[in-house]
Amino acid sequence: MTEQKEQEIVDRVEKRVLEKLEKSVCKEDTQKVLQEPRNKWFKDANGSGTDSLMANALGNSFIAWSAWEQIRRLTCVACGKKYVRQLTEDDHAEEVCEQICQTIYDIAMMRKKDDQNGED
Repeated sequence: MTEQKEQEIVDRVEKRVLEKLEKSVCKEDTQKVLQEPRNKWFKDANGSGTDSLMANALGNSFIAWSAWEQIRRLTCVACGKKYVRQLTEDDHAEEVCEQICQTIYDIAMMRKKDDQNGED
């Protein structure tokens, strides 16, 4: 096999691999989607979720992160997307997510207040 033929084969293989890589989604890509609302509602000053707004409203960080999974899904539904990674194409996704987070937070705080008033 000549060097030219070998190089042609290598070039074709590289092209195919790059095309496949472009179609695949990295975890890093999906972490960027809805990052602003996630940081606001589900992370505290230390970068963890133990003392976040949502953890405090819902009672603990495990329930808060479970809520985040559902909020992500609801955001997809509201934006007409099947996957979170597709939300990068939607200019209103973060706004929709913010509204859902605010609603969940308000409901949790109202219930917390009602529970406290019921104990008095």
